[in-house]
Amino acid sequence: MKLKMFRCRICGETYLGYEAPANCPFCGAHVAFLTPPEQYDASVNNVELTEVERGDLEMSIELERSNTRFYLGMAERKDNDTLRSAYKRLANVEAEHCSLFCKLAGVPKPADLLEPGETTGSWTSDIAESLARENRATTLYANFAARATSLRVIEVFNAVSAVEADHITLDDLALTYV
Repeated sequence: MKLKMFRCRICGETYLGYEAPANCPFCGAHVAFLTPPEQYDASVNNVELTEVERGDLEMSIELERSNTRFYLGMAERKDNDTLRSAYKRLANVEAEHCSLFCKLAGVPKPADLLEPGETTGSWTSDIAESLARENRATTLYANFAARATSLRVIEVFNAVSAVEADHITLDDLALTYV
């Protein structure tokens, strides 16, 4: 087997492996967005935004910032290593979404992005809160994609909406580990 490189068309990160993963390990985008590095256009995020798109990106940055911090708070808990690890990974994916939205909007990442936030205090209620957050994000990003005019913004919101829908499955699975 020969080691290969794959570049995610959504987040721009490079993955090294023998074959493409089912999802980007950084942003969670589905395999269809993983391409050979030479097919990746580094200027893909240099887009002219409408006021609506800018506002939607700003709202998305705050949503992903909040979700990242919430999941990092969950990851600090010491009473369930499996769930701690899963939500730490989810925090990394949400932080990557925040970074992507910042790149598109041309703004710096929030300074407190990687600081753990408050949780509800129990795994069951934290997972319920996560489910509400992921359902909100899935719907919101699908709506943002529907009203966007930039092809890149549409592509990103659709891809991230699909990833957020995958996170709903994680919340359902997580309940079996409580």
